[in-house]
Amino acid sequence: MFTMKYKLIATDMDGTLLNGESQLSERTKSAILRCVDAGITFVAATGRPFRNIDIVNDLFDVDMPFIVFNGAEAYMGKSKKLLFKSFLEFDLAKEAFEIGQRHNFSQIVWTGQLLWANRTDDKTLHYQSFSLGIDMPVISDLAEIGDNINNISKVLWIADPEVVTKLRLEMIEHFEGKLNCFSSMPIFLEFVSPKASKGLALAEVGKILGIDRSEMIAFGDAYNDVPMLEYAGFSVAMENAPDDIRQMCDHITESNDNDGVALAIERFVLS
Repeated sequence: MFTMKYKLIATDMDGTLLNGESQLSERTKSAILRCVDAGITFVAATGRPFRNIDIVNDLFDVDMPFIVFNGAEAYMGKSKKLLFKSFLEFDLAKEAFEIGQRHNFSQIVWTGQLLWANRTDDKTLHYQSFSLGIDMPVISDLAEIGDNINNISKVLWIADPEVVTKLRLEMIEHFEGKLNCFSSMPIFLEFVSPKASKGLALAEVGKILGIDRSEMIAFGDAYNDVPMLEYAGFSVAMENAPDDIRQMCDHITESNDNDGVALAIERFVLS
């Protein structure tokens, strides 16, 4: 009897699974559904909130896990059952927010499914539209989130790509492991709990489902994907990923605009 080597596929969404128009190609849809029909668990792991994963969740007739907020939370897609959560300590979140204020960055804060911003401008309004138009109260001090101070999923800075590249390394050194600091997109710098990463969340999902890391294949294109790529038994970088991410992975596939995930699934999982 033929046994599939991989029992779980974990993939980033934006820049990886989705094309440049934030859509799933027909070839990618077909590859995903063939895997699910074969009994493979498909995990979308994203910096997005849970409310913004329907483009993948709507594909399935069955419950599949979703890792959101860069690993701060994980849910089952259909039942919305919470699998994992790890919120930021308020004092550390406040420090990250205040540093962003001193730099005069546009900032976003997520508390569970609630969205906050430090100002209303083109950058925060664009982020709000990307988040399905959820209400976005404006705050100048993180204490203004009131009863939500213990439910901070992440703090996000919006800045020019070269600034994000420079400050990512500085903030990693500044917080010395007290926070996880990621760049999920060139203009975003995100802060989450040190107990939150796509890799840690993937390990928790695997533990719940009884799937070993050697039975996992992971796809990614950005620095927030690195913990997941390092954890999975086989790692695949997108052609559009930075050089150092491509070099650390077991395989490099085509870009997200050229069905890279589908091509690798067909080669390594469905062949």
